[in-house]
Amino acid sequence: MILFYLLLGVITAIVGALPLGAVNIAVINSSIKENIKGAAQIALAAGIGEILLALFALHCSIELVDFFEQHIWIQTVFIICFFVAGLYYFFIKSKSAAKNKTIVAKKTSRSKYILGFSLAVLNPPVIIYWILAISMVNKYIFKLTIQNSLISLSLFFLGIYIGKISTLYVYGRWGNKIAKKSSNSTNKLSRLIGVVLVIISIFQSVNVFLS
Repeated sequence: MILFYLLLGVITAIVGALPLGAVNIAVINSSIKENIKGAAQIALAAGIGEILLALFALHCSIELVDFFEQHIWIQTVFIICFFVAGLYYFFIKSKSAAKNKTIVAKKTSRSKYILGFSLAVLNPPVIIYWILAISMVNKYIFKLTIQNSLISLSLFFLGIYIGKISTLYVYGRWGNKIAKKSSNSTNKLSRLIGVVLVIISIFQSVNVFLS
């Protein structure tokens, strides 16, 4: 039964990590421009950030929901950021993809870890996801709070880490395969990322407007 916490963490993290978000895009870009190692460094740090968000959601789920509902400007800022980033990838990044094919960005491993951790932690939609996910678990499966045993919580958070980095690894491998193809494929990927980011921003705008 106690291993169920591990499985629950893995499944919940995979569901949350599947949608194409900021961390996923960073992993794909790193695997395309550099190699799978750089993408793995981002994923490993993002996994730690995901654990912190889940832990934070365990502590104050109700308060966080009220906070985001009362401070619409926070959601607006992220909507604008996603929209601008989408336009950048669609119109600018795609045009320069072919020119930059042979240019490898030499970033330190430390910067990769910082990037992955920052993108994972500074992400209000993911915080909301964990609040909702934990609320659903508490309502329909079993009670999951900070008062649970240390072993069960440790297994749950370990499952989250495994699920997060596993999903990001799949995205990284996909990006690595794209990098081995023609520059036209990379160009199409940049446009795809741009479209996804714009769609995310529009979707979030509709949610904010309707709420």
